[in-house]
Amino acid sequence: MSVNTGIFKAYDIRGIYPGELDETTARQIGRAFVAYLGAKRIAVGRDMRVSAPSIAAAFIEGAREQGADVVDYGMIATDMLYFAVARDAHEGGAMVTASHNPKDYIGMKLVRAEAFPLSGEAGISQIRDLVAGGSIPPPAAAPGSLSVNGALLDDYVSHVLGFIDPSIIKPFNVVLDAGSGMGGLVAPKLFARLPCRTTKLCFDIDGTFPNHEANPLIEENRRDLVARVVAERADIGIAWDGDADRCFFVDRDGEFIAGD
Repeated sequence: MSVNTGIFKAYDIRGIYPGELDETTARQIGRAFVAYLGAKRIAVGRDMRVSAPSIAAAFIEGAREQGADVVDYGMIATDMLYFAVARDAHEGGAMVTASHNPKDYIGMKLVRAEAFPLSGEAGISQIRDLVAGGSIPPPAAAPGSLSVNGALLDDYVSHVLGFIDPSIIKPFNVVLDAGSGMGGLVAPKLFARLPCRTTKLCFDIDGTFPNHEANPLIEENRRDLVARVVAERADIGIAWDGDADRCFFVDRDGEFIAGD
C-alpha cells in the first residue's frame, strides 16, 4: 500500500488526518505493531481528538487480524495507558493521540512490555518498513479477541498519589488549565484527594479545542492561565498538553517556568 513514511517520527507516529494518516494506514500499523513485537495481548487507548475513535478502531482491527487479543481502555490519558500496560502485564500498548499538536493531527505512541517506548531506532522504523514495504506477515488463522476496560481511572489516581504523602500537602491556591484535553479527566479526581483550592480552566474535554490549543509551550495558549493566576493571587498555575503526559507551570507572578 502507499503510505506517507514521513508520519513515522523519532518517538511517535503522527500526521494530519486524513491526508497523511487515515484508517487504512492505522489498520496496517496495528498489524505491523503486533507482528514486530510478536505480541499476543496488547492495550489500546485514545485521547479526545475527533478522529481518535475511528483511528483507534482501525488500529485495533489490524492488531486483532494479526492474532493479538486487545483490551480497549477507551478515552484515557497517555500515562494511564502506560500504567495499564505495566499493571496488567500486556506485551505492548498503543495510545492514539497527537499530543500537543493542532486538532487536525492524529497519531500513536507505542510501547512494548512494561511500557518501554518504541522509538525511531527501536521499533518505529521497523514498523514503517513493514507497512511501506508491504511485508507484514500474513494474518493469523483466527483473529484475536476484544475486551473493554473502562475502570482504570481510580486505580491510576491512587497509583499517582502513592508517590507522595498527601497529608503533608499544604492548602495551596492552584489554577489548572486542562486545555480541553485529557487533563480534564485526571485532574479532578486527583485534586479531589488533595487539600488544594483549585480554579479550573478548559476542563470540558473537547477535541475541537474551542478555547486554545493544548500546547502550553506556546505563549498565547497560556494567557488565560497567567491572567487567572495573577487575578486569584494563586500559588501556582499548571497546564497540561492534550494527552496529559506533560504538564507545565507558571509561578505566582504568572512567569512561565521552562521545562529544563
